[in-house]
Amino acid sequence: MDAFEKDRAALDWIKGAWDDYIDGLPVLLPVLLAIAAASAPSLWLIREYNSYLPAAAYMLLVLLPLDIGANLVYIRIARGEKASFRDLFSAFPLYPRALGAGLGLGLLTLGGVIAFVVPGIILYLTYGFAAYALVDKRCGLKESFTASREMTEGWRTRLFVLLSLTMAVNFFAPEAVYVEGTLKAPKLAFTLTPWAITSTILKAFVFAPWLEMAMARAYVFLLAPRPLPEPPAESEPTDNE
Repeated sequence: MDAFEKDRAALDWIKGAWDDYIDGLPVLLPVLLAIAAASAPSLWLIREYNSYLPAAAYMLLVLLPLDIGANLVYIRIARGEKASFRDLFSAFPLYPRALGAGLGLGLLTLGGVIAFVVPGIILYLTYGFAAYALVDKRCGLKESFTASREMTEGWRTRLFVLLSLTMAVNFFAPEAVYVEGTLKAPKLAFTLTPWAITSTILKAFVFAPWLEMAMARAYVFLLAPRPLPEPPAESEPTDNE
C-alpha cells in the first residue's frame, strides 16, 4: 500500500468514526455516563486527602479496567457487531493482564518522554493497541504488545494524526473541574463558567468518543491482515474428573 492509500485510509478512519459514533450512540451514551460517574470518586479522593495516592489506587483498581473494557465497545461498533453495556466490564476478568497492559504502556511512554518527547510518542503509537488486542482477543500480555508492534509497523505517522487530534482537544478544551497544585499537595479546582461546562461536556461525550471510535476503526483495519491467535481452548474433562 502506497503513501496515498495510507493517507486515504487514515482519513476514512476519522470520517467513518463519526457515522459509527452516531449509530452506536444508544450504547455509547450509557457507557460514557458510567465512565464519567466512575471517574468522580478519584476527584473526591484527591480533595479529601490532598494526595494522589488514594486516587491512583482507585484508578488502577476501577478506572483502568473500565477504560480498557470501553475499547471493546468501540471495537465491536467499528466492526458492525452488536455492542452492549456489559462489554464495559470485559477487562475485569483479565485484570492482571489489563493492569500489565496499562502500566506497561504508561511506563514505556513515560520513559520515552523523560528521555526525549519523540521516543515517548513513538513508543505509545507502537504499543497503543496492546490493550485493544488484550480485551478483543483475550490473548496474553506479551502477545498483545507484540501484535500492537506488528500491526502499527508503517502506520505510525497516520496514527500520529489521531493522537495529535486527541492532544489538541485535551489542550484547547478547558475543564470545569481539574486538579492543580504540586504533586505533593494537589487540590481540586473549579471553573464553572458556561464555556468551561460546555467544553467539558462536548469533550467527554462527543469529541473524545469520536476519536476513540477512530482509533478502534484503525485497530480493526490494521488487524484484518494479521489475525491474532485465538486463546487456547479449555481442555475437555476426562472421565476421572
